[in-house]
Amino acid sequence: MSKWWLAAVAAACTAQTVTTFQGRKAWRIESDKLRVTVLPGGGHVAELTLKGAREVNPLWVPPWPSIEPGVYRKDKHGEAYGTDSEAATLASIMGHNVCFDYWGAPSPAEFQAGLSYHGEISTIECQRVGGAAGEVTYRAELPQSRTSLTRTLRVIGQVAYFEETAENHTALDRPFGWVQHVTFGPPFVDARHAAFDASGTRAERRAGQAAQEFSWPAAPDKDFRRFSSGERDDAMAFVLLDPQREIAFVSALNTDYRQIVVYVFRQRDFPWLAVWEQNRSRMQPPWNGKAQTRGMEFGNTRVGGTARAWLRMPLIWDTPAFGWLDARGMMTARYAAVAASIPEGFDRLRDVRIAGNELVLVGPREELNVRVGFEPRLFLSGRGRAAGR
Repeated sequence: MSKWWLAAVAAACTAQTVTTFQGRKAWRIESDKLRVTVLPGGGHVAELTLKGAREVNPLWVPPWPSIEPGVYRKDKHGEAYGTDSEAATLASIMGHNVCFDYWGAPSPAEFQAGLSYHGEISTIECQRVGGAAGEVTYRAELPQSRTSLTRTLRVIGQVAYFEETAENHTALDRPFGWVQHVTFGPPFVDARHAAFDASGTRAERRAGQAAQEFSWPAAPDKDFRRFSSGERDDAMAFVLLDPQREIAFVSALNTDYRQIVVYVFRQRDFPWLAVWEQNRSRMQPPWNGKAQTRGMEFGNTRVGGTARAWLRMPLIWDTPAFGWLDARGMMTARYAAVAASIPEGFDRLRDVRIAGNELVLVGPREELNVRVGFEPRLFLSGRGRAAGR
């Protein structure tokens, strides 16, 4: 490693600290420009705040009290959080949580055996296993599935770099789901100023049991770039991210705060996007008709559930609908989250390009493009097998 690189890291990063966030145990990693807060419980990224005169956390903080995932008990917390397979997950969910080794609901038998929504990791406390200045490495050991997930999170400048390694500790090849459940919330999310973009192509709108195909982002009854303006509304769509691109992206911007958050990743690792929205329509606990959130969830599956559901739909639109993890195998995925200020008139992200040591956020016009310092070696090197293969 060059002296230049060591000096740049030292200048851009501060030490990782132990703190609290919304009453939860937390680790904080920050640079002079970006503050990132992680919850050991579930490994959730709860905060991704661009430092400056008008700071805002774009990630979702639910309107109900948050508890550590291992604390939830049906008899004690059922009235506040519910008693179904989502309850233990909702009791501790926040911001960007990872879904592993499945996304969505377990089967009834799996729920009775103790599994929760979005995978066993939702109810596990991650253990810190390393991390120097400006970074933290933590690991979740999942005893029921006999898998593990290790994440290193580094913060340099305006970018949070993620490296995740999934491991199968059994002697059997296994299907699995791996989804970055990124959710944005108020005040960053609102119907007037927020817009959501992605490198999407073919899409399917879900309304109850009905399905309707469209081209991202404009469904016949909804522009998925915009948050619902209804008094009580919800929406969901499944999107195939452009298979002709090596680098895919999802983003959220707010023209009032003049800020944007962009996640960039390899399409081959995470080819699917689930767009999910809640606008005060769920009345059961803990929602109670109060929650507003927009999910831009990218992953290796578009099938909610576990093996029974996956094997019914192994291929959708010529794309694997879930991943395989080899016996005693592991695979690594890298991605990055970028937070930046945007100029007046930047109301749409058209593209993302890597240009040397910069990430170019392409706006509606060339003169509005935003350039962010970027370290490609933390994003492009160390390539593992694709998460969906």
